[in-house]
Amino acid sequence: MPAIPVFNLGKYLQEHGLTAYALVKEVEGKVPASTVYGLARKPAQRIDLPTVYALLEALGRLLGEKVSVTEVIEEVEEVTSPATLPTLEQLLAQVPRQDPGTFKTFQYSGVRVKPKQSGLPAEEIIAQLRGHE
Repeated sequence: MPAIPVFNLGKYLQEHGLTAYALVKEVEGKVPASTVYGLARKPAQRIDLPTVYALLEALGRLLGEKVSVTEVIEEVEEVTSPATLPTLEQLLAQVPRQDPGTFKTFQYSGVRVKPKQSGLPAEEIIAQLRGHE
C-alpha cells in the first residue's frame, strides 16, 4: 500500500505540548480559527501554502525556534480497497426474511361511520355517535 504525505498539525501540537487554541490566538487575523481547529482535529492532504507559512511562523513564535514543514508532515498508509466493503446484495442477504403468516392482524370491531352533511359541529356528531344525545 503506498504511503501518502499529510499535514498532521494535531500530532505536532500534542508532541510539543501546545493547544490549538494557543495557535488560533497566535495566527489571529491570518488563518481562520475553524481552519486551525480542523487541521488540529484531522490531518490534511491538501493545504494552501500561505496557510502553511502562517502556521509555521506562529508555531515558531510559540516555541521560540524555527519550525520546518517536514516536522509537521508525515506519511500515512493510504486507505484503499473499497472492494473489501460488502455489496448491497451481501448486506440485504443478511437481513432476516419475514413470514407474512407471522404478521399481526387487526380487526375492525366498531361501527363504520359515514360523514353526513348535517351541518352540526364535530363535537355534537361525536356525542351522537357515542350515544350521549
